[in-house]
Amino acid sequence: MISKINKYFKHVLGLLILASCTTTSENLITSSDESLPKNYQRDLQDIYAYNSFFENDLKIIQQAIDNQKLSQSALRDLKLLKKNYQKILKVAKYQIKLNPRQEYSEELIKLIYQFNLPINISWDENKTNVIPKDLFAEKIKGFCSSLYDDSISSINKEINKFAGSILVIYSDQYASIVEKIQSNNSKIYAVNYDSSDFQEFASKVLGIDLSERRFKQISNLNPNQVMNFNPRSRADIKQIVMLLKPKEFKAMIPALRYHGGKKFKYLNFITSLEEMNNSLELLDYEDSHTPISFFLSRKIQDEGMISIEDYLEYGVLSDWLLDQVFRQAGVLSASRNGAIGIISYNLNTCNRREIPLQKISSNLFST
Repeated sequence: MISKINKYFKHVLGLLILASCTTTSENLITSSDESLPKNYQRDLQDIYAYNSFFENDLKIIQQAIDNQKLSQSALRDLKLLKKNYQKILKVAKYQIKLNPRQEYSEELIKLIYQFNLPINISWDENKTNVIPKDLFAEKIKGFCSSLYDDSISSINKEINKFAGSILVIYSDQYASIVEKIQSNNSKIYAVNYDSSDFQEFASKVLGIDLSERRFKQISNLNPNQVMNFNPRSRADIKQIVMLLKPKEFKAMIPALRYHGGKKFKYLNFITSLEEMNNSLELLDYEDSHTPISFFLSRKIQDEGMISIEDYLEYGVLSDWLLDQVFRQAGVLSASRNGAIGIISYNLNTCNRREIPLQKISSNLFST
């Protein structure tokens, strides 16, 4: 997690930087071509992400609307996108009040500059912290559920696509989450990971040790007979869900694959991405399904190595900041291709997040 900034330094830094935030943002909006890097062209994917705003975006949206080959649903989505951008760019100044001791203030300042909007932060020591310390496990104000709960929802949606028993492997600290794994058509077996030997544990939970034991018993009946033997894993299990500590995934997935091969469908909890500083580490999870947004996939393809954990934190904070913008701009509804998943914003209800589960392969890193 991002470390706290000294209260006094944070307060002064905020005042110095944010004092010019409004006028700077206004200048950027009216001269967006000059503020963008050379040879950079924003497209509809960038605009649908709602993570930065420029006057020229309206021209790009209008050009897409003028396309005669659009379906009715695509045309409807583009018209809503244009309407939302018009509302957002029309606001003269956005106001956000934070406690000087608020965690992640530095990151919010960076996001404000990225958004390119006239957002002003005022510091109030009496203001309750609006952003929790744990961005992943705790629910952010304005959203229906936490990142952890959204990840579980994605896993439940995926496991219900297929019949067959499900094995859930969990670490002690996630014991309370196990009961949230639910299936309409399959039996669920939950096993606590309580070992330091991943190979031995995988052999045990997949039934490999029982298969080997039966073979020894059969061999002892006729020691003179030579028999070929390939240990078999459990036949009833079809999918394996892992609720583990971040570093445990790197050893558990290879151990399960060693004994079970491609026989099982492996699904990772979002903790698999925590403490991941290099996106290339995802290759350790090859053939498993991991909660990664298509927006993040694109970023990995474009930029290669990035810190996944930092990007998740950025995603949650960005989702929250955009919610403040939408509410002050009077945006009634919007769908965003966010850093973590598809976010459905609604002025009258809490916001919903859908995190896709992507199968990890080397293709993730190639354009």
